[in-house]
Amino acid sequence: MEEKGRVVCTDVYDKDGNLTRIDVHTLGDQFVLQAVWDERDEQTSKNREEFRKWVYRHLRNTGYEV
Repeated sequence: MEEKGRVVCTDVYDKDGNLTRIDVHTLGDQFVLQAVWDERDEQTSKNREEFRKWVYRHLRNTGYEV
């Protein structure tokens, strides 16, 4: 698999403190991906942790270093 470089993931929250998405950019601030939270999922610490793991795994599987 081709190495695509390092990326930075930023959690984005709404005004109530709920995770809405994770924005992913290269170190040079080029947009890579936006992973959007499924509103049907309960906003728990465990669910947020699992969502982050899923996003990071996807990025690694497509050649990015998180």
